[in-house]
Amino acid sequence: MTSMSPCTIEKDVVDAMKKFRRLSNKSTMAMILRCDMKTNQVVIDKELKDINVEQLIEELPSREPRFILHSHELKHADGRVQYPLNLILYIPDGCGTNNRFTYASTANAVSASSGITRIIELREDISAEWLSKELAKAY
Repeated sequence: MTSMSPCTIEKDVVDAMKKFRRLSNKSTMAMILRCDMKTNQVVIDKELKDINVEQLIEELPSREPRFILHSHELKHADGRVQYPLNLILYIPDGCGTNNRFTYASTANAVSASSGITRIIELREDISAEWLSKELAKAY
């Protein structure tokens, strides 16, 4: 897929993101994507199912950015259960200016390709408490 971002997103990755969207209404899950700096392509790093926020945090590198497609269980006061989708742009402190630019510039292309319009930008060290609050904000 052609884009104006530093990293392109190939059809197989777009197809995997669409599949993730179809499956995301059944469980808490995440797809972690990274920019391969050698090929300038967005690639799938990991796919995780039945994962909680703490486990997701453990899967993230401490000094490397990632895109995270995330679906989580949200229980409403009236008993309804939803699995909203979010795109998390994870850019930790100390990852370097080039990485920051590459991921920030590619975020809109990932959002458009995945069909997930809500982007949560995380530019500091991540905590389970902060992420849980952020995920619940819009719902």
